[in-house]
Amino acid sequence: MSNTLQFTAISGVNSEDAVCYILEIDEAKILLDCGSYEDYSGETLAQLQRVARQVDAVLLSHPDAAHLGAYPLAFSRYGMTCPAYATQAAHLMGRLCMQDVVRSLKAREEFVLFDERDVDAAFENITPLQYSQPKTLSGKHSDIVITAYAAGHSIGGAIWTISNGAEAVLYAIDFNQMNEKHLNRCSLMEGSTGTVAQRLMRPTLLITDSYNALYKLPTRAKRAESFLDSINSAVKRGGNVLVPVDSAARVLEIAYVVNEWWPKDKRRRDSHALFLLARCGRKTRSFAQSLVGWMADSIESQLSDKDGKPFELRHITVVQSMDELDRKMRSDPKSRTRARKAVVLATLEGMSLGYSQELFVRWASDKSNAIVLPQRGPPKSPTRDLFNKWWEHTQGNLPRGSPMKLVAPTLLPGAEVQVTIKRRVPLEGSELDEWIALDKRRKEQEAARDAIMQRNRTMLDSDDMSSNGDSDDEGTRDMGIVPTVREVDVEAFSEIDLEMERLRGGQSYDLYVKDRGRVRGLDMQNQSYCMFPFQEKIRRVDEYGEIYDLEKYMQVEETDDVDFVPEAENTYESEPEDENDGRPTKSVMERIRVDVRCKVSFVDMEGRADGTSVSNILVQIIPKRLVLVHGTSASTQALADYCRDPQVPVTKDIYTPGVGEILNVSSGLNAYKVKLTDALFKQVQLANVQGSMLGYVSGRIKYAQNDDLPVLDVDSSGMAKAWLPPTFIGDSKLSLLRSVLESRGIPARFDSEGTLVCDNAIAIRRSSKKNGNAEAVRVQGNPTAEYYLIRSIVYEHFATV
Repeated sequence: MSNTLQFTAISGVNSEDAVCYILEIDEAKILLDCGSYEDYSGETLAQLQRVARQVDAVLLSHPDAAHLGAYPLAFSRYGMTCPAYATQAAHLMGRLCMQDVVRSLKAREEFVLFDERDVDAAFENITPLQYSQPKTLSGKHSDIVITAYAAGHSIGGAIWTISNGAEAVLYAIDFNQMNEKHLNRCSLMEGSTGTVAQRLMRPTLLITDSYNALYKLPTRAKRAESFLDSINSAVKRGGNVLVPVDSAARVLEIAYVVNEWWPKDKRRRDSHALFLLARCGRKTRSFAQSLVGWMADSIESQLSDKDGKPFELRHITVVQSMDELDRKMRSDPKSRTRARKAVVLATLEGMSLGYSQELFVRWASDKSNAIVLPQRGPPKSPTRDLFNKWWEHTQGNLPRGSPMKLVAPTLLPGAEVQVTIKRRVPLEGSELDEWIALDKRRKEQEAARDAIMQRNRTMLDSDDMSSNGDSDDEGTRDMGIVPTVREVDVEAFSEIDLEMERLRGGQSYDLYVKDRGRVRGLDMQNQSYCMFPFQEKIRRVDEYGEIYDLEKYMQVEETDDVDFVPEAENTYESEPEDENDGRPTKSVMERIRVDVRCKVSFVDMEGRADGTSVSNILVQIIPKRLVLVHGTSASTQALADYCRDPQVPVTKDIYTPGVGEILNVSSGLNAYKVKLTDALFKQVQLANVQGSMLGYVSGRIKYAQNDDLPVLDVDSSGMAKAWLPPTFIGDSKLSLLRSVLESRGIPARFDSEGTLVCDNAIAIRRSSKKNGNAEAVRVQGNPTAEYYLIRSIVYEHFATV
């Protein structure tokens, strides 16, 4: 049978919005990422809500808001409680990212869509995976296998393969083909030759992004040097430096680079302090130290270093509030009169929320300061607005296809950025009096309700007590065991009271009471009878007449407010309390235009493959179908046009969908499942092909009465003994054959027509595909001993079935 494959984009196509897609394989609906930025509004969430309950599995790629920002909302409010999967590192850092977002939102407004408890519950639902660990989906979709591979870009970032029968889908967005300071490159690339891994080649469908299709970046080393020079130039001028960063993904690379560079100049250390300002900053450092095994080999090798912990970031001071930052900056150890300057890595990267926005408003108007942007930021954010102005000023005349110029921090004449500031301020005057009155009334109502519930809890339904005594407690009494107070279910009593309230209020007219005393044979028969609503209560007292107060005797389980940190000591300081100390507050909003007088610089530290790299990788992956997502309309169209070029050896089945558009991307291949008998399997000659065993099978199909799958058995007719030409399977690149021949001492070279000439006597040619037939390798020459030797070497190069 053939598999049906459909793709639908909820968000993140023909734009740089957060990513969220649905992949349908037959009846299974798999959600590929669940991203949203901090505004949590728009049609995207409405579309997600419509399909949330239909989703069978969720795959999360990276631990940032662009890939999982809407997942806690979908889990807690939209009913998307299906299994979710992410790597262990992405699972931990993703939870940290969402906690930082929630705290930043609650610090400025009454954010009620979800809270930290919802974040914890949502991430408890995620199944953490290791790289290259195949995982079969649960339930009726157990024939679908997912596997995560390293994507680079962020710690725990994943490229996903989704396979089902003849269909193999490769979901690869936001990957990085280059090694970084704290991360190895993506698993797409293997070895030192820069070629794509065989196990990820030739997928039925490739879903990839065009985010950087129009960008050609300088080398990583030059960009890192320019980034540090931009910070150093502002430090030498005596100004403050703001570096907007995210809370859990790219911040690790940026912090590690700056931390290694910082101690090299004593004058810089004396004049400036280096801070990481984030609401979960100490957790970020602690979690990173526990995830060293997910980082680059160079960092993992530091585990044997006795001088310090890997990824300790000893030169960065972590602060978690603006007040703490101000205190640290005022406490200059060299001078009691002047405040100390600072280089601050502040969250969040968009400057529309969090501490980075506060510092931007405070520092942007000072000419001695500088803002260094390592990321472009989300669309429509102040960071993106500032980046666009910087690009027009410094890169406006850049020819298409040229590498981005690395320029020093520069002034942007007349630049203004609109910022929407929301903050919570304490109530005063009549507003405070009104809030106190309402709060007093609310507390009185809660006290009255608690008193009623307490009184009801002291009354016990006689029928329920007698039934419990006749059934559950009978055995314990016979054994001389008296039930304790803790064995009484307080919630059950509350449910009885609520049911009686429904009866009295007219919401229900029948009360079904179980008959626990009816016995038939050896089994107890539980039946329900419709009874008139009446409840006779007696006081629940002990043998001396004193009323039980259950809450005095119930043990309260102690809970720790600090989140779970795997394999790491929970040694970081406690989180800051509410900035308003529990005082009543209200949210106020103000839109201002910030006059940017400081110097601005952008250096790409996003950790994504640029346009040239993406184009080269697409050619090597050789997908049968291609879907381009997550990029502007211009970048998506540019990459699609490149792939449609007849000179580019890439599939021409290219799709650039719109939001809500349903694509049928099925391959049309038929896949059938059969069982092989033991007798037939013994006759199959298996060959090793790229780590898998492959063999040719010929038999007859039989159908068993009590089995859903057909059985392939030995063919006893003459057809099974008929001769069949052998099939050679393997990589037909002549360059690989040349290496094999030269290793066996046979000289080989390519002529002007691409023919491999061996010892000036034997020619090896590769025929092109015609009429859908597979490629063929032809060995031509006189039938000499040398000819047969070369032919045998060619045969050995391929697997024969």
